[in-house]
Amino acid sequence: MSSPHLPPEDARRNREFREYDEWVDPRASGEMPFLQHLEELRVVLMHSLGAIIGGMIAGWWLAPYVLADLIRRTVVHTVVMSPFEAFNERLKLAAILGGVVVLPYILWRLWSFVVPGLLRRERGWVGPLAFASFVLFLLGAAAAYLYVVPLVINVLQGFLTAGMVMQMRLSLLLDFFYNMVIACGLLAQMPLVCMLLTGIGLVTPMFLLRQWRVAVVIIFVVTAAITPGDVVSAQLIMGIPMVLLYFLSVGLSYFVARKKAESEAMVLSDTDEGDGHD
Repeated sequence: MSSPHLPPEDARRNREFREYDEWVDPRASGEMPFLQHLEELRVVLMHSLGAIIGGMIAGWWLAPYVLADLIRRTVVHTVVMSPFEAFNERLKLAAILGGVVVLPYILWRLWSFVVPGLLRRERGWVGPLAFASFVLFLLGAAAAYLYVVPLVINVLQGFLTAGMVMQMRLSLLLDFFYNMVIACGLLAQMPLVCMLLTGIGLVTPMFLLRQWRVAVVIIFVVTAAITPGDVVSAQLIMGIPMVLLYFLSVGLSYFVARKKAESEAMVLSDTDEGDGHD
């Protein structure tokens, strides 16, 4: 039944209302028809596509500055092997930069579509987790851009001998850069993963601390897989910060475990008080 207190032009007159004229979102109540769900999803996707196109325009403007700065930080000069290589690589970088610029808006639109169907408790942790994951990925990508990629390439250049000149192809440099950004962004999720696993009770801080030797071995195996060749220095450049990040994750896990224990103790205390009154 629609509310009689709304003006005729108000679109909410056609939506379902409960007792006392309190409007309930039909997506949350499960009353929205399937086709309306699809229509709303279509609108969200169209808005996201429009944002991506706008982001690519901004990325096209940013790409030359990022390319020039990346080349300056790494190999100083690059070569292109085809007439379209510079254009293709700038277009690819523009798409990536544009996606990063508009990703917060896209996540917000998707969140606004999904959140009515979530329980209140789920709303309390899904949003913060997604935001924290995005921030950590950006921090990992920034570390790759500012620290990891320049240092790894500098280490590799140390193996050049007399008569050798490094002429890095632009596409190969960017492919290496993209791979390192993805690797560092994913590895930066370690604190969040440890906190989540602690929160749901799958691991404890003491378990993570006891397994530090295994973790160190796994970290160096992973860094060996994502760094080029068998260069020990490059693996150390990646591995040592990751080991420090692991111990930071243990500390955050301890913080989550303590908060969880305090919450459970409070619940038990309230239960005991309720039983005493009975």
